[in-house]
Parts: sequence; structure tokens; C-alpha cells
Amino acid sequence: MGPSGWEVGARSWLRGNLEDTVHVVGVGNPIRQDDAVGLEIVASLRRRLGPRPTPKVVIHPPSLMPERILSRVAAQGGRLMVFDAVEANRRPGSIVCANLADTKFGFFATHNVPLRLIPGVAGSLEGSLVIGIQPESLDVGEGLSATVTEAKGRVVAAMGAIIGGLRDGPP
Repeated sequence: MGPSGWEVGARSWLRGNLEDTVHVVGVGNPIRQDDAVGLEIVASLRRRLGPRPTPKVVIHPPSLMPERILSRVAAQGGRLMVFDAVEANRRPGSIVCANLADTKFGFFATHNVPLRLIPGVAGSLEGSLVIGIQPESLDVGEGLSATVTEAKGRVVAAMGAIIGGLRDGPP
């Protein structure tokens, strides 16, 4: 089976943005079940690839205050690749890939801070990417649902291969 649409989109976006540093960031709330998926994805990618797998890719540690990371990234320059749980009106576990500036779901449930209101970030949204997973449950509690855990595994495997492949040449 070939790559899915979101994988093709992520690979293409990454290939087109390597003139800048790509900052990989996960957002979410660890006590709102599936909302933690972005945090878990970046934690897994950092364990698998390290914090700086290539000179042009930085995988930031999971943070409960993503607005600080994103403000710092916006000030430094580069592109954002954000992992998050997103409401995309799809089946739970569905994976979506979209330009962050074009999304309605580009906000942080952690603090309910719209990206456009974070100082210095609004200008860097253009050209930034979100890879999101449709949550099954955002109820208070810890741990991902089985459906979202499976989708997280697919994202980590695919992105690990895409980013890891940059060590050997362009994706």
C-alpha cells in the first residue's frame, strides 16, 4: 500500500521548506485524553530521531505552554510543523494535513489561545503545517483512546521515516 494523502502532503511540504529551519512542535493537554496526542507524537519522534535529526529540523520537547515555544520560533524564523488533536468533522483517528493558516481548528485546547493572538506568531502561520488527528474523546482523564493511539503510531512511523530520510538526502 502506498502513502496516504496526509503523508504525501507532509513529505511535499517538508521538501519545499528545507531552505528554512523546520520546527516540529506538539500541542495538547495531557489530562484531556486524546487532546494529548500532539505531545505524545513529538515525544516519540524525539526518542526515535533525537532533538535535531538534521541541521534543518528541530523537534521541540512536549510543552504545556506551546505559546512560548511558538513565539520563540516565530522570532527566530523558520517554519512550523504542528501536531495536534483537531476537530475536522471526520471519523475518530482520521489524520489530516493542512496549511495552518487555512484551518479553523488551529487553536490550542490547552489554554484556548488562538494562534493568531500569540505575539509574533500570526505572521509565521503562512506556510506552516498542521498534522492533526480527529479525537475520539476530549473528556477529563489521562491516556489516549485505542483509536487515536493507533493513528498516533501511524503518524510517528511515517514522520520518522520522512524526517529520518532527510539524513540520507531529500525526501
